[in-house]
Amino acid sequence: MFTFAPLWIGYAILLVLIAKYSKSRDALLPGKVGVAVQALAYVATYVSAVALVGFGGLCYIFGMQMLLIAAGNVWLGTWFVYRYLAWPTRLWQRKLDSKTPAEFLSKAFETPKLQVFIGLISTILLIIYGSAVFKGAAVMVSGVLPISTNTALACLVAIVGMSVVWGGLRGVLYTEAFQGLVMILGVGALLLSLLREVGGPMAGLHALAALPPTEAANNGFLALSSGPAGLNIIFLTLVTSVGIWAQPQMIQRHFALKSTQETKKAAPLAMLALSIVVGGAYFTSALSRLILGPGITNPDTVLPALVHKLLPTFGQQLFALAIVSASLSTASALLHIASGSLGRDVFKKHLTGWSWRIAVIFCTACSGIFALKSSSIIALICATSWTILACSILVPYLALLIQGPRAGSSAAFCSSVFGLAGTLAWYLLAYKTTSVGISGISAPGLIGAIHPILPGTAASLTAFILFAKKGTLVIPSLSGSSAEAKGRD
Repeated sequence: MFTFAPLWIGYAILLVLIAKYSKSRDALLPGKVGVAVQALAYVATYVSAVALVGFGGLCYIFGMQMLLIAAGNVWLGTWFVYRYLAWPTRLWQRKLDSKTPAEFLSKAFETPKLQVFIGLISTILLIIYGSAVFKGAAVMVSGVLPISTNTALACLVAIVGMSVVWGGLRGVLYTEAFQGLVMILGVGALLLSLLREVGGPMAGLHALAALPPTEAANNGFLALSSGPAGLNIIFLTLVTSVGIWAQPQMIQRHFALKSTQETKKAAPLAMLALSIVVGGAYFTSALSRLILGPGITNPDTVLPALVHKLLPTFGQQLFALAIVSASLSTASALLHIASGSLGRDVFKKHLTGWSWRIAVIFCTACSGIFALKSSSIIALICATSWTILACSILVPYLALLIQGPRAGSSAAFCSSVFGLAGTLAWYLLAYKTTSVGISGISAPGLIGAIHPILPGTAASLTAFILFAKKGTLVIPSLSGSSAEAKGRD
């Protein structure tokens, strides 16, 4: 184990040095950043260890139908974002001179209370989500190095905290780009090893198709399942591919864009990197049933077991680095946004020098403390944070890009509040997966299988329409909104 300690120590030192020497003057804005860095940073922020290990394990259970999620991530979560959302977001951000997504929406709709509301829920949810990311990375590190999980957790929290403090947004983008490269190498090594083991992709697909159906893959391992299992895949695709549009840590990535040319160049690079990382991990995990057999009951053990079986010792260390990179890149983005939201949005402070350091230290410490705890409530919030944020932000955000702020401040604020309330209510009272354990009730039949992202977004949209100023709701094309925003700018 100690043989590879220099590799991990060097990795940690390199992350801190990259952050320190790529920092910008403003901790919340990126300054000049290259296209390749933007694309890799977007992917590294998008993909966490939850996506690689957790969803990878689900691929073992559901088979190739999980590639629908990967396709959604590439086309809806990346191509659509860069084609229709990224540049209009950057134009509005420049026009409004905003530094956080909450401030961005609040200034656009001229409602200061929206900044505090979105800033507060972003701070809370992203700190707790970050704690789960830290915990996953600590478990991985303690598995490959002779140190305890708590020691690994303390080291990782310190490394990410220093990176965010010293580097600001520009430093975070550069460290994420480096981590994105590590992720590509690690997943690529595992994919090639597995394809060699099963005789190539076509032979693997034929062998997988010959396996008998299971309850989760009731139409076989190459087809979308019928009933709740297939519905679950579709909803996971919506949450991870459409819900991503309104995640604060992703919106702020668009603030680094300088021109439409950069947008056009970044999109294919990000799509390629995401196809390798997510598509490669899911494809490998789906075929893992051919290597590991049908006996695995805990999906979280699938990818580690596959790595241990297929890769040599150095390859195992490389893949562990990839998983840790996926975690730390996401954690850096989450803590950057949480710190900015807490200081600038909630307390309305201009974050420079020690005010920035204190905000980061506080958020990082809270995330680390949550990671030490084990609570069903924390686990629930971690698993649902994307949905809650999406339902609180998505409607006013898209409305701004489509038609500008003409609907008014009441529409934006009420849309955000009703979106949050509707989502939480569905989780507590109707969504069978969560509500039965919390309130003891759920909606009947397939209605109880409907993911909260649909009713939550519906509640947000209904409130937006009801409280909008009369005669302000128009639906031009998103591409048209880009030209409109450019003209205003």
